Amino acid sequence: MDDGDPISPDEAALMAAVIDAIEPDTAITAEHLHRHLVAEISDPPSLVDVRSALAILRMPHVGYRPGESSAAVLDRLRDMLHHAEHPPTVDLDHYLGNLPY
Repeated sequence: MDDGDPISPDEAALMAAVIDAIEPDTAITAEHLHRHLVAEISDPPSLVDVRSALAILRMPHVGYRPGESSAAVLDRLRDMLHHAEHPPTVDLDHYLGNLPY
């Protein structure tokens, strides 16, 4: 995260593994997905981490759609985090103008 990325490499790898393991049009549970990841990758995430990743993906403002690439989702998450850390400034003089108070 020293490069300004709000998502650490470990967090990005976790999210990518979970996203890439989701099959579109297939009902999943965290437990099912965790078993799949344990069987497929050498250093699988914990069940707690899988649950956390799925909770993030279920947030409406994340806008995740099954079948979407992990790169697209991670880019969107990075944009959201960047905007949360650097909100736009408001020029109060513009909005308030020469109001008498």
